[in-house]
Amino acid sequence: MHLNMPVIACVAVAAVAAAGCAGTAPRPEFSHTTSVARLAAADAVQVNVSAAGDVQALPEEQTRLAQKIKLRIDNRKLAHQLPGDARNFELDLQLSRYQKGSAFARAMLAGLGQIHIAGKVRLYQMPSHELVAEFDLTKTFAWGGIYGASTSIEDIENTFADGVAAAVTDERPAQPKQKGT
Repeated sequence: MHLNMPVIACVAVAAVAAAGCAGTAPRPEFSHTTSVARLAAADAVQVNVSAAGDVQALPEEQTRLAQKIKLRIDNRKLAHQLPGDARNFELDLQLSRYQKGSAFARAMLAGLGQIHIAGKVRLYQMPSHELVAEFDLTKTFAWGGIYGASTSIEDIENTFADGVAAAVTDERPAQPKQKGT
C-alpha cells in the first residue's frame, strides 16, 4: 500500500491543532452553575479526586492531581476579594479518562500516543453540600517529535488543574455554555 506523505502530514497537523499544546488550559462545559460558584480569597476548598471504575489512575496519581488543583485554586482565588464571610467548599473530580499515552509513539508522529485527562467536576457549598457548579473538563495532548516525547502526564495534569481552577475562580459569562446547547 502506497502512503501519500502530504495526506499523512495534513492528518498530523490536524491532530496537533485539535489537541492543543501542553500549556493550554482546557475550557469547561458547564451543566450547572450558580452565582455562588465563584470562589474568593477568604473561601476554603477541599479537593477530592476519584476514578470511575474502568479508569486506571493510581491512588498517588489521584492525590497528586488533587494537590495540584487545590494549589492552583488557592493561587487564583487570591485575586478575588468578595465582601462577606468566608465560605467552605468541596470540589469532587471523578476522572472518566486518565491515559499517560506513549512518549515513544508521540516522538514518532504527532497524534500517536496521546495523553488524555477528562472528568466531571462538582463543586459543593458546605456544610449543606449544595451543588453550586458542575462541569466536564477534557485535556488531550497529541504533539509529536521531541516536544511530544518530553511531555508527561504530570505536565498535562498542570494544565488540567489550571482549567479546573479557572472554572471555579474566574468570572464566567452570565449565560455559561450549557452542555447540549
